[in-house]
Amino acid sequence: MILWQERSDLQSSEEVSRQPARGARDLLPQDVEDNRWICAQLHGVYRRWGYKELAPPTIERLDTLEAAGAIDAEVLLKVATQDALGLRPEITASVARTACTRLAGRPRPLRLWYEGSVFHREDMGGHERVQEELQSGIELIGAPGLAGDGELVAVLLDACRQLPFHPDHQPTLLLGHQALFAALLADFPHHQQAGVRQALSRYDVLQLQALDLSDADRQRAQQLLGMRGEPEAVLDTLSAFSKAAAVDELRALVALVGERARQAGVRLQLDPTFLPTFGFYDGVVLRLVCQDAYALVSVATGGRYNRLLKHFAPGEQRASGTGFSFKVECLRGLLQGRRAALSGQTDVQVLVAYHHPSRLRDAMACLERHHHAQMQAELLPSPMAGEIAQDRSPHGPQVLVTYDHPMGQQAAMACVQRHRTAQVEAELWPQPCPTLEAARAAWRQRPLPCLEWLTGARDGGPLPEAPMGTHLSP
Repeated sequence: MILWQERSDLQSSEEVSRQPARGARDLLPQDVEDNRWICAQLHGVYRRWGYKELAPPTIERLDTLEAAGAIDAEVLLKVATQDALGLRPEITASVARTACTRLAGRPRPLRLWYEGSVFHREDMGGHERVQEELQSGIELIGAPGLAGDGELVAVLLDACRQLPFHPDHQPTLLLGHQALFAALLADFPHHQQAGVRQALSRYDVLQLQALDLSDADRQRAQQLLGMRGEPEAVLDTLSAFSKAAAVDELRALVALVGERARQAGVRLQLDPTFLPTFGFYDGVVLRLVCQDAYALVSVATGGRYNRLLKHFAPGEQRASGTGFSFKVECLRGLLQGRRAALSGQTDVQVLVAYHHPSRLRDAMACLERHHHAQMQAELLPSPMAGEIAQDRSPHGPQVLVTYDHPMGQQAAMACVQRHRTAQVEAELWPQPCPTLEAARAAWRQRPLPCLEWLTGARDGGPLPEAPMGTHLSP
């Protein structure tokens, strides 16, 4: 999520003062609810696998945030205090620090999950851009080798099954290995390794062509650049390039999780030149990408970071850790783009309106009945005085119940029954009213003191277009 972009149309300091602070952005209510819904789905998966929630601080010491030199200090947002503090750019280093200090005496493996915001800064042509991301992820401490890597990928795939991906999203899990990438680079001249590493990891053909390489090295680099795809085929090709143990580790991991990936509808792809954003990974690395309307979107990343744990626990030579994190707001944008059914789109919601101020008390009592039934109900404080006779007899039906979609008829009938159980007479409008205005039109045809309009009573179908000012148009 980009938090700030420079505006060129600001005319005065008064206009500036009405904007959010630079580096900040307002999340609208539906976005907040969708974020929480996505996180709840992920947390349910973590708990089923035995993970416990941990909440590291947002502000940490800079030496922790730099993760043993793996994170460039230039991306950190520093806090103006006497101590060297900053806002975390990721959460793994904080969890690793906690695991090696306050949780050092706990039996291994430690299974921990977290949710929280991360921050980093970028220099965009002389203008600073601040980014904030909401992340949800897990860390598995003390599970070395295939058992740890296999569990990590299995949890990620289970999370994918819990999320409403559309087939067009084509979720793909990229797998790589930092030790393998290092072994492949070792065959190039030392002074060219940094350039080759950058060109391969960025899949930059032009940068690769610009490098001063021998014909043999250039051909080898071009072969590596195209060496990504179906795992078994890539592994077979890699065997001719490298005898590194990482090749066998990846082969064993693919064999362990391949069927689970197929069941989850996630394609596996092996990419020996995949390089994560942060440099503290030293084993198996992974990235989950999906196809958006215009480009691939990275929604999760992670891997093994044994060396980082040893930095926080120098005496522990067998320390091991692995984990991943989901980019929650990237996920939300991806799913919303396909109108996936997220929060508040399958629950019945009730909008209560009344025709005259004298009926406010009755409308409030109506709300209370719904709230006691654990239903979401809201009051529309816009009396319709003058549209309905004010001297109508209080005898006879008091509530007209309407609904916005054919699938909501059963919920509307249940609503009528709840009123009748409470000794309140109610009538059901016989056909859907897709908008609030249509519900009001039905009310004018059958002028009762109170109108209730049920919306969202469906199984993930498209929501109706409601007029501006309607409280319940998700």
